[in-house]
Amino acid sequence: MISKATALVSTSQRKSKSTARNNKVYVNSSRAADPGVMHDSPPVNKLHLELFHHFITDILTFLGLDKFTPEGSAIDMTKYILSSPFLMNQVLAFAALHLSITQPARQGFYQYHSSQLQTHALSEFNSVKLGVSAETCVPMFLFSSCLGMHVLAEKLLFRPDSFQTFLDDFIQSLRMHSGVRAVSGQSWHLLLRSPLKSLLENEGMMLDQSTSGNECLGLLAHVDTMLDPAISSIYRQAIEHLQKAYNASRSPSSNFSRIGPIIFWPVTISSDYINLLTERRPEALAVLSYFGALLHMHNEMWTFGDSGLYIIASINHYLGSEWESWLRWPNTFIQDEM
Repeated sequence: MISKATALVSTSQRKSKSTARNNKVYVNSSRAADPGVMHDSPPVNKLHLELFHHFITDILTFLGLDKFTPEGSAIDMTKYILSSPFLMNQVLAFAALHLSITQPARQGFYQYHSSQLQTHALSEFNSVKLGVSAETCVPMFLFSSCLGMHVLAEKLLFRPDSFQTFLDDFIQSLRMHSGVRAVSGQSWHLLLRSPLKSLLENEGMMLDQSTSGNECLGLLAHVDTMLDPAISSIYRQAIEHLQKAYNASRSPSSNFSRIGPIIFWPVTISSDYINLLTERRPEALAVLSYFGALLHMHNEMWTFGDSGLYIIASINHYLGSEWESWLRWPNTFIQDEM
């Protein structure tokens, strides 16, 4: 027996076919009927449009890329995005990550699509095997930078229960930022002849010329007492870069982005320091605690949230009272929250 619902569908289909014949609606392009072409040109995905709009209207400003041209237009930026599938997928993934934070009721939905889009981005990037050139340097730099920020924010915001596991995840994100440094290092001379020239130069000037602070002086004093000069040198370099990040983050709004000075540290720390952190060396963890303090000072940024305080408290508990003098200044933030 034919159900009422089936009868209604059949009737609707007959009416649709009749209407189409009576109105003589034809498709003039033979390509539109080609199944292969149809497969290569899927229907517009409403979610992707939502994410792209969100990136252009919100995330672009957060990253400072609304200043991509002197006129402040995002048109040139969108040209790079639309011409590079790996970059397109990554910016959509980053937009989805942001929405997973700002719309907690749909967090799982946006997290899922953020992960899927990032997977597609990495697959696309690895498959094209781009060489560094004047044409590829900008999309490659933007992709690696956005990917690095995405992974860092994800590790900071969606933490596992174990601090040890968190450290492993965080170190993974630091190694990814080393990839950002590698891309920029290979193509720096080309980037300085690209539309990114003024942004990169302004950012560099701000990092070098900001008024020097004293947040890390106590930490430097401890490091200078270490017996092994080679290890001490590794820590000193990491701390000096961290002080630069502190200095620049206190300056008025950057010509590049608010997040730029803070991301400077993960991008510039050496692989030697990352290796010491991987070994859970107490001095390396103490340096990381100071980075946690920097994150906490900017906890209004959605990419950081309460992660800075978590890092400080976890390292304090992990190292214990024996390392209290190394952690004294970051630990003041814990006391302020009590």
